[in-house]
Amino acid sequence: MQVVTGEEMRQVDRFAIEDIGMREEVLMENAGRAWVEQLEKLYAGLCKKKIAVLVGKGNNGGDGFVIARTLLDRGFHVDVWLLAAEEQWKGAAKYHKRLFESCGYEGKNWDVLAFMEKAYDLCVDAMLGTGATGALRYPYSEAADCLNKSGSIITAVDIPSGVPAGEGDVAEEAVQADATITLQSAKCSAYLFPARSYYGDITAVDIGIPQSAWSVVHSKRSIWTKSDVALSLPERSPSSHKGDHGKGLIVGGSFSMPGAVSMTASACIYSGAGLLTTALPASILSIVSNSVPETMFLPLPEKNGYIAGEVMGTDFTFGHYDAVAAGPGLGRERGGKQLIRKLLAEVKTPLLFDADALYYLPELKQEMKQREEPVIVTPHAGEMARLADVSIQEVNKHRFSISKEFARAYNCYVVLKGPYTIVTSPEGEQSINPTGNEALARGGTGDILTGIALGFMLQHRDVFSALCNAVYIHGLTADLALQKGFTATSMASSDLIHQLPLAFRTIVSSL
Repeated sequence: MQVVTGEEMRQVDRFAIEDIGMREEVLMENAGRAWVEQLEKLYAGLCKKKIAVLVGKGNNGGDGFVIARTLLDRGFHVDVWLLAAEEQWKGAAKYHKRLFESCGYEGKNWDVLAFMEKAYDLCVDAMLGTGATGALRYPYSEAADCLNKSGSIITAVDIPSGVPAGEGDVAEEAVQADATITLQSAKCSAYLFPARSYYGDITAVDIGIPQSAWSVVHSKRSIWTKSDVALSLPERSPSSHKGDHGKGLIVGGSFSMPGAVSMTASACIYSGAGLLTTALPASILSIVSNSVPETMFLPLPEKNGYIAGEVMGTDFTFGHYDAVAAGPGLGRERGGKQLIRKLLAEVKTPLLFDADALYYLPELKQEMKQREEPVIVTPHAGEMARLADVSIQEVNKHRFSISKEFARAYNCYVVLKGPYTIVTSPEGEQSINPTGNEALARGGTGDILTGIALGFMLQHRDVFSALCNAVYIHGLTADLALQKGFTATSMASSDLIHQLPLAFRTIVSSL
C-alpha cells in the first residue's frame, strides 16, 4: 500500500479530476460509501447505536455528509452536527451538503451542551482532513475536546482532526480516535509517533482513484507486506550446495561484548547463510565458538580486548566475501576507525555497518560516499542523529525525510530502526515495516537484525528486498514470541533467534 503526505494525496486527487476527468463529487461519494461499508465491518450491531457525525467545512466534511446520508438511508439513528457556517462549504463539499438536505435530512448547528446530553454510542470525526495544520481553532477545538471526553467510540474519516498527514506537529487538542478508516492510502503520520497513537486501529478503503493518477507522486513510499516477503524470499533448490547460498563475514566482538557478535552470527546462520566467517579478537574465540559452532573464525590482532585495527596492515584482508557486516560488540577503541576505513577500501561487495561501527562513520562519510559497491547503515534514532548531525528529537519527528536525505547524499541504504522501521534506498525509495512490538526494545535485538540482514544479502538478488525482508522477519519473530507465551518484559533477545524457523514457516505457508 502506498503511503503519502497530505500534499501528495492532493496531487493525486487533482490529477484524477483535472487530467483524467473524474468528477470530484463522484470521488467523494465513493469515499463516503466505502467508509460506511468498512464501518459496518468494524462494529457489529451498528443499527442499535446512537451515532453522531461531526462535519467540518472542507472535503473531510463533504465525506461526512455522504457518510451521514448513507447511514440514514440504511435506517441508522444518526445526528449530524455542523461546525461551519453555510458560506464556508465550497465545491464538492457544498454539493454533498445540498444533496444531504435534498434527501430530507438536516444537520444541527454545533452546541456543546446539546451534544453532550445525547450520550452517543459512536461518533464520526469528519471535521478536518489532511489540509488542516497547526492548532485547532474554535469550534473545532471545543468539539475535539468533547469527543475525547465523551466516552463514545470515535472513528475518524481519513485522519483524526488535529493530526498532520506528514511530519508536522500534532495539535494539542487533536481527536483521539479508537479507529481511523483512511481513504485510498495511508498517511505518513500513521507511522510516526506521537501521531500514530491518535489513529487507533487503521484500515484503508479504495475510493476508485485510477492507478495512472499515482504517476504524479515522485516519492515511492509503501508498506512492506507479508506478500512482498513471500514473493521475494529466495527458494533453495534441492540440488544446491553451501556455496550457492553465499559466503559472508561478520567483523566485531570484544572482550566485554562477546555476546553481540555471537547473536549476529547465530541469526545469520538461522537465516540461511551458506558459509559464514566471524572475524573477532582472538581472546574471545573460544567463547563465541562454543555459542555458534557453525561459523568459521578469523582471529584478529587485539589490544585491551578490542580489535586493533591500527596494526592490521596487509596481513589481513576482507575482500573475499559476498557480503560483510561490521559493528556488533566492536567497541569504540582507537583502532576502530582504521578498521572501518580498511573495510570501506577492501570490501567490493555489500558492506553493512551497525552498532559501534556507526560511531566512526561521521568522520568517514566521504569515503563511504565514494564507494561504488552498496553500503548499508542500520542506525537507531540516536545513531541516526549523530550520522546526520541533528538532534534525536529531529530524527524522531522527521524519520522519512532525514533517512531519505542521508541515503541520497551518501549513496547508501539506510535502515532507520524503531517502531515502523523505515528502509531507504540510495534512490530514495522507502518501505515501512509493519511487524514488531515493544519486546524488541532491549539490547541485542539490533545485533540479531544485522545477522538476518547479512544472511539475506548473501541470498537475495537485490539489497533493497533483502533488507526489507530482514526487517519484516525480525519483527515477525517478536510478534510470534508473544503469541507463543513470552511477554514483552520477560524474554531475552536470544529467544528471538529460536523463533526464526517459525517465522520462515509462517511466510512459506502463505504462498
